Amino acid sequence: MSLTTLATCTTGESAKLQGIDDEQLSIQLFCMGCIPGEIITIERIAPFGDPIMISVEDSFISIRKVDAEKMRIEKI
Repeated sequence: MSLTTLATCTTGESAKLQGIDDEQLSIQLFCMGCIPGEIITIERIAPFGDPIMISVEDSFISIRKVDAEKMRIEKI
């Protein structure tokens, strides 16, 4: 199992969320349904790489690249 961050993914890639390295960010994303074990898909990336739109189940969430760098994932 090779872990990387969500910021390394490209549009259309999916990954399994393994953890979040920031407690406050973890709480915010948890409230939006983004919890460890969920499958995340990169839907769109803005022209300069920030922000990143992801989908988790039926929800779309826009996150900053700096936050994506704190999200540990396993590419699938």
